[in-house]
Amino acid sequence: MKLLGTILLLLGIPAMALASEAGAAPADMTSTAIGYLALIIFVAAYCLVPLENKIHLRKSKPVLAAAGIIWVLIGIAYMQMGDTHTAHNAIKYNLTEYAELFLFLLVAMTYINSMEERNVFEALRAWLVSRGFTLRAVFWITGVLAFFISPVADNLTTALLMGAVVMAVAGDNIKFVAMACINIVIAANAGGAYSPFGDITTLMVWQKGKLSFIEFFDLFIPSAVNWLVPAVCMSLAIGKATPKKVDEKVKMKYGAKVVIALFLLTIVTAVSFHNFLHLPPAAGMMLGLGYLGFYAFHIKRHEGRSEAYDGILGTVGDLSYQPLRRLIERKRSFDKFIDQIPEPTFAIDKNHVITHWNKACEELTGIPAEKMVGTSNQWKPFYPSKRPSMADLIIDYKPEEVIAEHYKQGYRKNPYVEDAYDSSGFFPNVGPHGKWVTFTALPLKDREGRVIGAVEVLQDFTNQRAQVAQFDIMKRIAHAEWDTLLFFYGVILCVGGLAQLGYLAAISHFMYTGMGPTWANTMVGILSAIVDNIPVMFAVLTMSPEMSDGQWLLVTLTAGVGGSLLSIGSAAGVGLMGTARGKYTFGAHLKWTPVILAGYIASILVHLWINAKLM
Repeated sequence: MKLLGTILLLLGIPAMALASEAGAAPADMTSTAIGYLALIIFVAAYCLVPLENKIHLRKSKPVLAAAGIIWVLIGIAYMQMGDTHTAHNAIKYNLTEYAELFLFLLVAMTYINSMEERNVFEALRAWLVSRGFTLRAVFWITGVLAFFISPVADNLTTALLMGAVVMAVAGDNIKFVAMACINIVIAANAGGAYSPFGDITTLMVWQKGKLSFIEFFDLFIPSAVNWLVPAVCMSLAIGKATPKKVDEKVKMKYGAKVVIALFLLTIVTAVSFHNFLHLPPAAGMMLGLGYLGFYAFHIKRHEGRSEAYDGILGTVGDLSYQPLRRLIERKRSFDKFIDQIPEPTFAIDKNHVITHWNKACEELTGIPAEKMVGTSNQWKPFYPSKRPSMADLIIDYKPEEVIAEHYKQGYRKNPYVEDAYDSSGFFPNVGPHGKWVTFTALPLKDREGRVIGAVEVLQDFTNQRAQVAQFDIMKRIAHAEWDTLLFFYGVILCVGGLAQLGYLAAISHFMYTGMGPTWANTMVGILSAIVDNIPVMFAVLTMSPEMSDGQWLLVTLTAGVGGSLLSIGSAAGVGLMGTARGKYTFGAHLKWTPVILAGYIASILVHLWINAKLM
């Protein structure tokens, strides 16, 4: 169907010369061999895009190849004419268009990835599934949230989040899952249409300067109508049964709320760059990436310290130190108690001789107790040369200055036990690849309060440390959807190449002169259900027909919500078909297409009515 839509879009029209911002072509190439070959290459490459999940070929690869070949053909054509400048200037124009979009999306994706890593979306999902809502309530709540989250987050992320809620609450109810997923797709696409940040198409329109930031919100009511008409119809088919409550709690990680606030501040910055400084919004987004970069550094430092201590204090401190003190005071078997402590533990007497080396300590260090007890080699498993352990310093009543000298990586007084100290470090000789270990030393005293020895309790936190290290701004950037970003490159260069050959000027004449802007913009939405809305919208922007703000709002609306007509018409629909496989299908969506189409028509009529002054 996408192939058919593309062929109808690009072939079923008369040809005429191009006149675009990229520079006028010296000749009409739509009827030349190079023109036909470029068109065939684009259609062939784009046919592979919707087959990505079946043939496992990433969607970026065919369009990247097609973009390169098309511009090779254009370069050859202009060289044959003796023109070495027009093609160069045209491709530079398209590269500039892509660079702004790329930088903007890269920052937005990095923030979304950071919020995912901080458990923002997981915490929201867990809260929803643990409320015990009825099926009808879940239907409306997920729809409302999708409608209001997608203007900030992209529609795919929003749809997957809400889809996870639906599957967790009622994954065994096929009928409900199908209708709830349809509702989420419509709501996510509709919500993205009234915000410059809600969809790639709205972002392109805003960055192109066709509409101001505030003007997009004139589409709020039409977008709401687009979602509410089918949502009301579908909700009547959903019962009020209450699914089994799912008890789940997810806590957001440190700094999650600040990351959300920084994302909102970044949006404000991008808008200010565009509206007040007349600079590209992408430059404001990159400044926002700087905000996140500094705060990410703070998170790393904070979690590096807290994991080094809190991991051991949260378990050993509460479960071991206080029982240890009670047992010592009651003169119970110290030998038996040390062996029962689950954490690696050793004890030394006042002469610094090891008296106890429990089984957990044997497992951590790989050294059996018989080789350690009776010696003063407590340093050996951890340090390359002899030096005092924390337990040694505790026994000798060394001042904190001495402790600080030996533990420059950091230490602190233990908040649970008097006269005890904590620290941590990486020990390359422990285990085959080295281990991060936290350790706490506390003195052993007799009834008169005299120190008779010391105990040191250790904990391997290598895995926790590795998890903490994962929150790095560069790693968040690396986790961006690079396949999507490269796909946009291929699409923009392909469409830009076809524009340079004259095809988009022909489309513009056929649609916007022959049909009129209202019908043409309505058809754009229908096409976006068959052909991806990104190349369609970029083609419209490249054609740049003379239209009022009301018509630019109309094409923004239709391109955004038209994809809801079919499950394959938007990234949200394709994504949910993957996560709710067998429940939300193309056929299940198609059954409700008539009411979705009713919502599509109603949203256009409402826009023409309430925004009549802009038309």
